[in-house]
Amino acid sequence: MQNRDYLDSGIGSPTSSTTTSVTSSNTEFVFEHGRRYHGNRESHYHLPNDEQEMDRLELQHLIWSACFDGQLYLAPLDKVNITEALDIGCGTGAWAIEFADAHPDCHILGTDLSPIQPTSVPVNCEFIIEDAASVWAFPQQFDFIHTRAITMGIKDWPRLLGQAYAALKPGGWIELQEFQLPLGCDDGSVVEGESALARWGEELRTAAGKLGIDTIAIQQHAKMLADLGFEDVKEGELKIPLGPWAKGKKQKKIGIMALKDLAEGLQGISTRLLVMLGTRSEEEVKVFLDEVRDELMRKDVHSYMPIHITWARKPLTAAET
Repeated sequence: MQNRDYLDSGIGSPTSSTTTSVTSSNTEFVFEHGRRYHGNRESHYHLPNDEQEMDRLELQHLIWSACFDGQLYLAPLDKVNITEALDIGCGTGAWAIEFADAHPDCHILGTDLSPIQPTSVPVNCEFIIEDAASVWAFPQQFDFIHTRAITMGIKDWPRLLGQAYAALKPGGWIELQEFQLPLGCDDGSVVEGESALARWGEELRTAAGKLGIDTIAIQQHAKMLADLGFEDVKEGELKIPLGPWAKGKKQKKIGIMALKDLAEGLQGISTRLLVMLGTRSEEEVKVFLDEVRDELMRKDVHSYMPIHITWARKPLTAAET
């Protein structure tokens, strides 16, 4: 195992009005539906940030790692000369910490709405509390910017990606590792309009849409990046099976983990959003999610989570911003 030095705390100092260290205002949590959420009512993110959700995010990290065969990214980074990297919406910080270990000469900054990152991290890793949807005011520019599974918190992807373009050094890379809803199915075992899983995906998409969040935004990421001036735009797709139905030892292992992730995460993903928008009462959501969970566990249901990875480079000739 690689030796590494640690800081006592990974939470950084304030750098702007929208990028702050941990203070009383951003550690005030809201408790609803038996779960804990961050207290920023202006945010568009409506998933929990409690211990249960942190455990789920850690499981998600293992799933992504298995899908990528241990790789942290697909972009062809210059590992020798990379000195600054940014992980937007870092969650528990698992990806950023592994990136810091893999690139000891690169400073990695992880940002998130909630202070749920560990307090002992590699010396080249730092976490700050920041709303990616607000105006960025980072003092440095980056060689690499990364996102993973932040779709449910982003209303304006062009604005976010425009800020990323401005924050990258010429020649720097961005990589978006994102999912979409509704879920996918290729063999008809999930019937559109009839299946509980299908109805769940459509209800979440509709509810998120009322907040301005597009749950299939990944389908436009490549075009958005190209329109902003990025070059060498590349795309990749994955289908993460939900359950051990897929062929092959690796896919079955991933499917088992992904099934646990979604089955245990349904309540946190769905309840606040559906109740807040008046789609269903809390009790109705509970009954509905029990139906969704039962269908998810059926061996004859072959659903999957569509994943899209998009990476691109800021032109070398781009002017410093």
